[in-house]
Parts: sequence; C-alpha cells; structure tokens
Amino acid sequence: MGRPVVRALPLAVFFAMGVVMSAGGMAWAQAIPVAPEAPAAPPEVAPVPPEGAPPPPPAPDTNAPPEALPPPPPPPAPPPPEAALPQETAVVAAPAVAVKRPRLSTAIGMGASYDPVGFSDGDAHAIPAFFAVLGIGDRLFGLDVSAFASSARRSDRASQSPVDRLGVDAFGVLRPGARYRPDDFSYQARVLRALAAEVGLGFERDGRSAISGTRFLVHLGGRVDLPLTPATEPTELRLRLAARRGLGLYSPKLYASGDVTSVGDTSGELYAALVVVF
Repeated sequence: MGRPVVRALPLAVFFAMGVVMSAGGMAWAQAIPVAPEAPAAPPEVAPVPPEGAPPPPPAPDTNAPPEALPPPPPPPAPPPPEAALPQETAVVAAPAVAVKRPRLSTAIGMGASYDPVGFSDGDAHAIPAFFAVLGIGDRLFGLDVSAFASSARRSDRASQSPVDRLGVDAFGVLRPGARYRPDDFSYQARVLRALAAEVGLGFERDGRSAISGTRFLVHLGGRVDLPLTPATEPTELRLRLAARRGLGLYSPKLYASGDVTSVGDTSGELYAALVVVF
C-alpha cells in the first residue's frame, strides 16, 4: 500500500470510535427512567367563619417595626438626711406603784399575873397566865389585840380562894424611837426602835367555877422586842418582854356561901413571848 493509505487509516479509526460512542450514549439515555412530575397543590382557601361568630383577628404585620420596650424604672431617691427623718416617740408604760402594806405580828407567851384577890394575907401572889397578841403596824403607831387568861394552881385553891381571869384587850401601840436613825441596822438601834407603850380598853371576866362577874378596864402596858434574826431577813423573829396592867372601871362582887369577894385590879402581869413579824 502506498503512503496515502497509511495516512488515511488513523482518521478512519477515530471516526469509527466516535460513531460507536454516540450510539452507546443514546442507548444509556433511553435506559434511565424519568420520574413523573407531581401535580400542583391547589391554592389555599381561607375557612369561612360561621354566621354570628366574631371576625378573626387580623394577621400580624410582619413588616411592622418591633414594639418599643418600656423605659427602665428610675433609680431610688437617696435617703433624706437624719435631721429630716421623723422622730419616733417611744411610749413606755409607767410601772405599777406597789402599795406597801403595814407589817403584821403575832406573839404567844407565858407569864404570871400578880393578883391579891382571894388571898387572906392581902399580898399579891404569882398566878400562871397565858398571853396571845396580834398586831398591825411596826412603825411609830400600831394597833394590837390581845387575849389574857390566868388560872390559880391547885395548891393555892386548897387554902385560899383566888379568882380566874379571862380578858380581851384592844390597844394602840406607840413607839417613840421608831424614827431614830432608820438607816442604822445595829442591834442597839433595832432594840431602841422596838420600845413601845400600850394604851387601850379591855373587857374581863373574873370568877370561880360557876360564880363570875365582868368588868371593863383601861389597858396600860409597855414592852421591848429583842431581835433574834438579822435585819436583812424579810420575816423577823423576836423575843418580847412585856408588862401589863388593867385598871377596872368598877369592881364586880362575887357571892358564895355568905362570903362576898370584891374583884379589884391586879398588881400587874409580866410575860415573855415569841414574836413573828412579817
């Protein structure tokens, strides 16, 4: 073969290859399935509200500017100066005034009544006696009530005719030294402030067994209290030494077996008593 044939051979080969490739591409295109197009959606139709119902609210406008936020609260005002602050007035209830009661006292003691009535010699004989005293007030003035009883011994009744006495007295008490140095709590000052004189009235029953008489009398007496406890104690214990005498306003007469006994005054009574002051 000559040179022109050799030169035309490559061109024929390239042409044949191009024809084959074009046929293969068309066959591949026919083999790929084509998806059917989806039908178009129908246009949205707004629902019709029922009759008598309020109209729906308008749709918000997306193009409207955003609502402005409320302004922040103003800062708190500074506190006023102390001079401008209102002054608070404190109301304090006044404490109740305690009423101080007068001090009370009670005394029980034993002693003797020196009585000449019913004795043939006319002398005063010591007859055992019992005393009880209730008092109110421990200052300058006080008021006391006392009970007094005397009864002769059996030995005296064997040879003599003594009388038994039972009396009740009410009397005032005067303490002249009550205002002497009230802040002095020494023993001597306490004894001095307890010195007292007694003046009052009394009623007495005098007799022997079923035979008796009564009389009114004037009560006279004096006493001193000796403290037995410290002054700081709220309740005091004292030893009282006292003397008493009743001056009758009249003399009753006792009649027995033809004898007449005129009941006069005693020479006096002496006694010691234990006293509680509270």
